Amino acid sequence: MPVQVSLVRTAHVGHLRDVRRLIVTMSRARFGLYVFGRFSLFENCFELTPVFSRFARLPRDLSLELHEQPGSLRLLDAEPQSTIVQDLHQMWTLLQVKMKAQFQDLSSQAFA
Repeated sequence: MPVQVSLVRTAHVGHLRDVRRLIVTMSRARFGLYVFGRFSLFENCFELTPVFSRFARLPRDLSLELHEQPGSLRLLDAEPQSTIVQDLHQMWTLLQVKMKAQFQDLSSQAFA
């Protein structure tokens, strides 16, 4: 199961300044780690420099594989059909479209 860390409402580094907490979180992320928050708040924290310097080398946009379901098989050299989410507004719009499609599918099945 992927690990999701939400630092969105955090205004101060706070308890995460203890790098052991972050290391425990990262060590549990065997199938993916998604960190949501303000990178600028944490990148200048001395205690977190080793971890956030690694994050700095990675893309900051969320890449979703909307055409894949759990258990899907894709060859390693196959080009993924990624949907890149750059901000909250785009994520919300994407969720609305997906929920509307699911609702319509369920409605058509109920009346069939």
